[in-house]
Amino acid sequence: MHNKPLKPNGKHLIIDLYDAQHLNDLPLMKAAIHDIIKQTNTTLLFENFHHFHPSGITGIACLAESHISVHTWPENKFAAFDIFVCGDMQADPVISLLKQYFGGSEEITFLHRGNKAIENS
Repeated sequence: MHNKPLKPNGKHLIIDLYDAQHLNDLPLMKAAIHDIIKQTNTTLLFENFHHFHPSGITGIACLAESHISVHTWPENKFAAFDIFVCGDMQADPVISLLKQYFGGSEEITFLHRGNKAIENS
């Protein structure tokens, strides 16, 4: 188990992808989530993904530092990502990674948890 000290606040990145591709590809989704974990230098505790039929994915990666979740609606070319990390996280590299995997356009909400500051873009 990873036991690095954590701050009680963190960064919460909410990304809605529109006109996205490959949203029904479970191995690709898992690869994207694992790349985000690597990019954010976080520790995976466990993950659980479900592939709906005929389409759609829901999944969560529980991290020592918090979580990453995803829900997709391939028929609408829409995906909702939720990334919450205690400590330091830069949003731009995470957004770039998701765009590399799935394309589309994004709407982003970035919250600094624990200090009441909210940014929308």
